[in-house]
Amino acid sequence: MKSHKLAHQLGVSFCDGSLLQRALTHCSYGMEHMERLEFLGDAVLGLVVAEYLHERFPNEAEGQLSRLRASLVRKESLYAIAQIWQLEGYLRVGEGERSKQGGVKSNSIVANAVEAVLGAVFKDAGWDAVRPLILKAWQPLFESLIKGDARDAKSQLQEYTQGKNWGLPTYEVIDLGVNVSPRFQASCYVQGVLQGKGMGERKKFAELAAAHDVLKKNKVID
Repeated sequence: MKSHKLAHQLGVSFCDGSLLQRALTHCSYGMEHMERLEFLGDAVLGLVVAEYLHERFPNEAEGQLSRLRASLVRKESLYAIAQIWQLEGYLRVGEGERSKQGGVKSNSIVANAVEAVLGAVFKDAGWDAVRPLILKAWQPLFESLIKGDARDAKSQLQEYTQGKNWGLPTYEVIDLGVNVSPRFQASCYVQGVLQGKGMGERKKFAELAAAHDVLKKNKVID
């Protein structure tokens, strides 16, 4: 089974292989699907990340730690992990959720599957298995957090433009339709001039990508 290959790739083994199979199955495909495992994985991930931040930033206030945690467990971060794991190729979804290229239409489904996989690992083997998996997978995001700024791109851009007395950036989003992936295209304007563009499965993701594009062009971030 393809799920066995993924388990080997992640460095985990399952006593109950059906758990991983369920974690890779969307509700559009069958009755035994990922949603309950996704719920469990979300909680597990949040706790492991919270513990890491609590130890790594001993002098930060609760509000800042919460902001850092949110940046690490949001959909964009989950999707980044899914890409590293090449998770999309293992997912079972209904035909209605398949793109014309054979992939998965929604990035959210792919991102949610990361939490489901974590839930499956925890359910099967507990903390001793899932904690090191999370710490290893999230290490690039942790390093980025330490080196950079955990604020999302829209917040960073807003602070940057206000600091330059350019006013607030504005966004225009085009819905390209349900058969297009990514579905939304965003344009970011500063002082009424187009400065960046971005794509995303949701409007928010597209706007974040557009803001990120502006920040890169202005060398605010690498």
